[in-house]
Amino acid sequence: MRKIVTTSWDDGNKLDLKLLNLLNKYNLKGTFYIPKNLELKSLTGQEIKLIAETQEIGAHTLNHPNLTSLVSDEEIKREIKGSKDFLEQFLGREIKMFAYPGGKFDFRTKQAVKEAGFIAARTTREFEFGISQDKFEFATTIHVYPFPFRKRDKDHYYFSRFLFQPLQNSFFQILKLKLPKRSFFSWHNLSQALFDCFLKEGGVYHLWGHSWEIEKYDMWDDLETVFKYMANRSECQYLTNGQSLEQTNL
Repeated sequence: MRKIVTTSWDDGNKLDLKLLNLLNKYNLKGTFYIPKNLELKSLTGQEIKLIAETQEIGAHTLNHPNLTSLVSDEEIKREIKGSKDFLEQFLGREIKMFAYPGGKFDFRTKQAVKEAGFIAARTTREFEFGISQDKFEFATTIHVYPFPFRKRDKDHYYFSRFLFQPLQNSFFQILKLKLPKRSFFSWHNLSQALFDCFLKEGGVYHLWGHSWEIEKYDMWDDLETVFKYMANRSECQYLTNGQSLEQTNL
């Protein structure tokens, strides 16, 4: 079975440039989902063009709203189609992929993404190695996020019911996939165990995240460890999100 490795990165933060350098260092591919308006630390136009030289750019709405909370269908369409038009006019190329802000979507938002002319849309669903028959519910394998315990920042944990939230969210999936016990102890152990599972079973290994979260939780070293582990496997294809979907003929 074909083995495809892809990554994706949301929100268009300045720290995406650090991700870009790491991806290029290990010959990995990814899709950067960039909203038009989000925050002061957003990428400049020239920085977006720099990323587009070696990686894929995807749309992520104009203003990064929870699309399912918008009342007007016209507002949903404006956020989605407007983000595609903005990036295409700016970059002078087709924008094929869309990511739902916060992973929030419903029938209306999916329909608007289809009507806007995207080939697919990425969700935040995890622990999957395949591509759903519904290409507008493109899932992921693992999120770059503190594990097994939730953190406030790089030095402090949530000493409350939230402390065990990452472990609780993943516990039964780890058991279902029969991953080794070491998977429970750290994010990079879990990521590598999932990658080993993917190598045996085939499909798509899809790592995703936000550069600002990687910085907030001081996960750059962990991420590079996983990138090294993923890279340069002769049996794998390293593709962007859009290429992954095109290669699987969906």
